[in-house]
Amino acid sequence: MPEGLPPLLPEPRRAERLSGRFALRDERPIVLGADADDRDFASARLLAERIHAATGRRLPLESHAKREGLGPRIDLVRSAEHGEAYGIQVGPQGVRVEADGAAGLRWAVETLSQLIEPSGAFPACRIRDEPHFRYRGVMLDACRGKVPSAETLFELVDRCARMKLNVLMLHVEHTFHFRRHPEIGADHSPLDAETVRRVDTYAAANHVEFIPCLQSLGHMANILSLGRYASLAESDARWTISPADPGTYALLADLYDEYLPNFRSNLFNANCDEPWDLEAGRSQARAAELGRGGVFLEHVRRIRDLAAERGKRTMIWGDVVHQHPGRIPEIDRDLILLDWWYEASHDYDRVKVFAENDLAFWVCPGTSSWNALFPRMENALANISGYADAGRRHGAHGLLVTDWGDFGHYNLQGNSWFGYAWAAQEAWSGTAPAKRFDRAFSRLFFDDASGETARLYRALGDVHDPGYTLPNNSPIQMLFFDDLADARFIEAARDGALRRALLKLERTRKRLSGARARFGADAATRDELMYAADASILALRKGLCGRAYVAWRRRPARLDARTRRRLARELDSLAREQAGLGRSLRRLWLARGPISDFAATKRRIDASVRSLRTAARALERDRPPAPPEPNEGVDSRDAFIAMRQASALF
Repeated sequence: MPEGLPPLLPEPRRAERLSGRFALRDERPIVLGADADDRDFASARLLAERIHAATGRRLPLESHAKREGLGPRIDLVRSAEHGEAYGIQVGPQGVRVEADGAAGLRWAVETLSQLIEPSGAFPACRIRDEPHFRYRGVMLDACRGKVPSAETLFELVDRCARMKLNVLMLHVEHTFHFRRHPEIGADHSPLDAETVRRVDTYAAANHVEFIPCLQSLGHMANILSLGRYASLAESDARWTISPADPGTYALLADLYDEYLPNFRSNLFNANCDEPWDLEAGRSQARAAELGRGGVFLEHVRRIRDLAAERGKRTMIWGDVVHQHPGRIPEIDRDLILLDWWYEASHDYDRVKVFAENDLAFWVCPGTSSWNALFPRMENALANISGYADAGRRHGAHGLLVTDWGDFGHYNLQGNSWFGYAWAAQEAWSGTAPAKRFDRAFSRLFFDDASGETARLYRALGDVHDPGYTLPNNSPIQMLFFDDLADARFIEAARDGALRRALLKLERTRKRLSGARARFGADAATRDELMYAADASILALRKGLCGRAYVAWRRRPARLDARTRRRLARELDSLAREQAGLGRSLRRLWLARGPISDFAATKRRIDASVRSLRTAARALERDRPPAPPEPNEGVDSRDAFIAMRQASALF
């Protein structure tokens, strides 16, 4: 950004600071043309509301066929029906906005809203702006533990629009109330048709496309666990719905008939990712006929046809496609491929194979907030930037940042705002310098001109190393839930790394506590960050105490009576604190949505609390249990097994 303009999110593609300012006064109108429609009026009204909130001035809204003789004013002009490009010219005598389409006019208003100075003026400037990617959005997991409320979804639409993100997607497997299949979603606080329709309407009014997303192959465990549908499973794993059973397509047709009409978007994400047991069960004979990957291609064509009959163009995740590179030329060109991977170290250029085969594709990084108490920030930002860069170079049509809820979705919503914002910046105009981005994020989200709130996100997200790393996972959350009877993840940690991480987090928590006012009216996000800090600190303290406890079990003579009793008190205190954190998490969870499957996460917390109390009693009585098996380290498979066992079907 040029000197003299405030940091903006996302940064415009081209901006120039000019001499002077345009003073905002009550009598100076916001002027629309005579042909302006309701969408234009909504954008003009939003600008007037933002100006009033920031300055107290009330600018009238007017429409004029002739603009001459109106005096100093803000002109809002739209030249076409569609388009996102816009230009802004601000001078001492007025503001002129020229936008290609209704969405472009809204994005211009979002930029102007961030340009309002505390003195009650716009700085004179010239801006010409348009996005790199046609589609820019967020996908929120709404089926693996937590379903957002309508109010949370409205807020998410608002935040998307503020950042010029124009896509919202909810990942759904079973959390929708299907009237013809009421067992699906029962007792999981499912979304209903009215809620989805309300969100779709609200999103459209804010130039955000609400795209339906419904699992259609793998990740079907919750549905296949029900007696009525168990016979449709590909194998005894009950993970993938079988293409070998005609009932699969009857069921999917029924689900599509109920779900898809609630969305005006002509796109549909049928997912089809991670069908681990496909071609290994009932479809094995068909796979022998078609060759490896053939059953997948055949299934995708069938669901594509089902979706097309209902007016939708199908999107699928790209992981299975990459597993069968020789069959990529066979993929139908009307599909859209969503390429995902979530570690910073990745061959982002693999998407070029889609471009070479004339396939439409989006790049889909992640917030790295799942399997974590707070996002792995450094990993997330590198993943988002890496995919955005590859997408720009190879012609991706969109960038979708994903926010998953693996194994219970105990990552809280506000923790993901920074990752969404980083994706918005990358998707619109590319990478921005970190300091300027931090100031822009803090201003836009919390009206914090100092940038401290952004720096707190970075500081909290920088601490994930207790002496080892795990892909797609924060080891600190493994400590938080670990059972001291086995202490597999606690024993893999290292005392020095735990102490260093603890010191960093305690300093960050002190800063966070001192910055409460900087979060402005957003107490919910502030409390969510505070919970993440407290839970992470407890996990590290538990790691240190747990290692001492396991060492005592291996060699009881290492602790004298006084030290043993002190460790017992520390473990007992940790048990009380973790139980309190469980109550705090429930309160924060319910502030954003219904109870959903909170019980699964609560069971994991309760199990940890019991293990802490059991360990404390053993120390008090000087009765060391048999030590766990020797631990030579942990890997991602250990983490996956532990979380899956603890979280049932997630």
